[in-house]
Amino acid sequence: MANWPLPISMKLRLKHPAWRRRATAVAQKLAHLYFRTCSFSLKVHPEARELLESGRPVVGTCWHGQLLAVLYFFSPLDKAHNYLARFPPLVIMASPSQDGEFIAEVARRWGLIVCLGSRRKGGVQALYQLAAYLHQGHRVALVADGSRGPARKAQKGVLFLARQAQIPILPVAMTSNRKITFNTWDHFELPFPCSQIVLLVGQPMVVNPGVRGPALELLRQQLETRLNELGAIRQAITPQ
Repeated sequence: MANWPLPISMKLRLKHPAWRRRATAVAQKLAHLYFRTCSFSLKVHPEARELLESGRPVVGTCWHGQLLAVLYFFSPLDKAHNYLARFPPLVIMASPSQDGEFIAEVARRWGLIVCLGSRRKGGVQALYQLAAYLHQGHRVALVADGSRGPARKAQKGVLFLARQAQIPILPVAMTSNRKITFNTWDHFELPFPCSQIVLLVGQPMVVNPGVRGPALELLRQQLETRLNELGAIRQAITPQ
C-alpha cells in the first residue's frame, strides 16, 4: 500500500490545540482502560518499602521505555494501590517538545504534576523546580536515560537532583509475563492486555553533597547497574 503524505491543511488541523486536547483526552482514557485489564504487583527492597510507606520524599527513576506502566501504577488512578493517594501527587519531568508536551498532558489528566525540561532545553531550571517540590513533600519521578537516550544508559540528571535535594533515589523496573518491545530508541515496552505486571523497586541510593567528578561517575555506573540488575532477575519473579 502506498504511503500518501497528509495534505498541509490536515497537518495544520492535527496540530491545532483543540485537536491535541481531544487526542490527549482519548489517549488518557484508552491507557486507563488498557491497564485496568492488567494485574499489578509490587516487589520492593525492605529499605525502599520503608521509604514508600513512610511518605517521605524520594526520587524514583526507571528506563524511558518502561515509564508508562510505572506512572500509571503510582498515579491516583490505580485504585488497587490507593494507599499512595494519601501522599502529595507525584511530580515528573517531561520534554518541552511536541511529543513531550503530549505525554505531559496525559500525565496531568492522571493527576500528576509536570515540569517541562530536557537536557537541551530548560533542564537545569526544571531540576530546581523538582527539588523545590521534593522539599514540599512531593515524590518525583525522572527517567534515568533521559528524553533522548542512549537507551539503558543512565544520565547524571537523577544524581544531580538527589544531591541538590538530599533525597534518596529509588531505582524502579517494570516487567510483564506478556509484552511487546517496540523498535524505538528507548525500546518501549507495552504489556499485553490482561497481562501480569510486576513493578520492582531496588535498594535506595544516596548522593552525598560532596560527591563530584569521578565519584559521581561511579554512582552513575552503580545506578545503571542496579536498574539492569532489576531487569535481569525479572524472569525469576514474574508470574507465568
